[in-house]
Amino acid sequence: MAASQSDFEQHFSGLSDTALLEVKREDLVDAAKAVYDLEMDRRGLVTDDPSEEPQEVAQLSSGEELVNVVEFESAEDAAHAQEQLKKNGIPAYIAVAVPAAFARQAVSLLDPGVSDEELAALAESSAPAKNKA
Repeated sequence: MAASQSDFEQHFSGLSDTALLEVKREDLVDAAKAVYDLEMDRRGLVTDDPSEEPQEVAQLSSGEELVNVVEFESAEDAAHAQEQLKKNGIPAYIAVAVPAAFARQAVSLLDPGVSDEELAALAESSAPAKNKA
């Protein structure tokens, strides 16, 4: 039986600060990572591990930088995490990501109004050789 979101919430909220800091985030499943991150934020705890630093993914039209703090394969899990963040006063956005090789096809399917020039620029900027995330 798989652990639920509430199982993760109960587990992490029951840990001491020291025990929570000892958790190896990279060993957690995505749903647990989201709950772990929320619990760390709620307590104001920070790790010194640079591998856990969020990665830059985009900017809002206002110029404000967005960072990817967690990834989900399930839209339901992503929506739950977004809801939790918003309840805590943190603006949160859900993005759809595809492998770079499919970027041009995905954009043309989802936004048929994108010009060929924009699609070509997207394909070039998403080239695997450039290691874009």
